[in-house]
Amino acid sequence: MNDDTVPVGRRRARDASIPIWALAFVAMLFVVTCLSLWAYIAVSRPTVPLATSSAVFIVITPITSPEAPTLDPLLATLTAAPPTATVPPNVNPGFINLGSFVQVVRTDGDPLKLRQAPSLTAEVNYLALPNEVLKVENGPTIADGFTWWFLVDLTNDTRNGWAVENYLQATTAP
Repeated sequence: MNDDTVPVGRRRARDASIPIWALAFVAMLFVVTCLSLWAYIAVSRPTVPLATSSAVFIVITPITSPEAPTLDPLLATLTAAPPTATVPPNVNPGFINLGSFVQVVRTDGDPLKLRQAPSLTAEVNYLALPNEVLKVENGPTIADGFTWWFLVDLTNDTRNGWAVENYLQATTAP
């Protein structure tokens, strides 16, 4: 078959192949574009300092003693005398603690009600005068939305009761 007898539409279909050099050119263009994009990203990204680590050495040394401890001296010290109940010293000056002294304040001249129990409905046991100094014997206890302390008069221990912390101020011994 010569070209004159082949219809025109079929002639184009037979000659429609893509040359190899055109495919190579498109492939090279793709590679150059990818490399350019990679180079742009590598150059423009922020630099982050590399994390470094340092070794930490913990040295544990055995404690050596000339004699191994025995239980006999330990038992002797535990059974020698029973512990005595002591009130700790005022460990936080300026704050109310067990064994510390407090002064009645901010009552506008009215006496402070010391109650039989830490409750607003408990019976009044004693009325402490403004600026009177009392000793803290128990507490704190939280009830009825207040912090309560059990106070005792310095001269007469029957004058005692629970008082709200809002009307107390820590003070030094009288």
